Amino acid sequence: MANPVLKEVDKDPSAERETRFSEALTADLLAGKYSPGEWLKQADLEATYGVNRFEVRIALAELSVRGLIEHLPNRGYRVCNHSDEEREQLYEVRTLLEVAASRLVVQRATAEQIAEFERLVGLFDHAIEAGSQDNMRELNYRLHNHFYSMSGNALLASEINEMRQRGIPGRRGLWDTMKSVKTSNADHFEMLEMLKRRDSDGLAAVVYRHLNRWRKYAKPISSSSVPE
Repeated sequence: MANPVLKEVDKDPSAERETRFSEALTADLLAGKYSPGEWLKQADLEATYGVNRFEVRIALAELSVRGLIEHLPNRGYRVCNHSDEEREQLYEVRTLLEVAASRLVVQRATAEQIAEFERLVGLFDHAIEAGSQDNMRELNYRLHNHFYSMSGNALLASEINEMRQRGIPGRRGLWDTMKSVKTSNADHFEMLEMLKRRDSDGLAAVVYRHLNRWRKYAKPISSSSVPE
């Protein structure tokens, strides 16, 4: 028999508002609507998203734990502004996870899943012509989520998604030029081709290159930037 107390908690409108606010703020962070190092003032968030102070504090604490923003004691929360060393470490971990996952994708992807990946690759290609950054971001997110879901390991796919999100807020040099967008797009098509061939080594190599292209396009944060 369902616990009536838990049932009431599930219907708690404040809990629903907290969830909606957290999701909305996450989406805006991932869309680049806040600048690197920008302070997230509680009063401004309350006014912008129509939530109260308690809901703001819960969401900020959650996003801080997830690594999307950072908390400075006695000062508040701000958008992550990763140092060159932190960015290098993040991409080292991502590379290890995503290259390994790509080999599972080759082994486990079904024909239907590959067809869906091909559809998403095509949609991203068409979105470039439209020139909508928001649409490209959304499609890129869906495309990569679907790709790693084909690994057949939900935990691995979830960890990769969290690591990808963690590196987005405050990131510099992402799709600053049409050349970088088209280069990323070409990688997607090559990933698709390697997948269709069931070429594990080939796909792993493309994923590695795709992940580490940021070294070419990213703008250094400090004089101690990681060398290319």
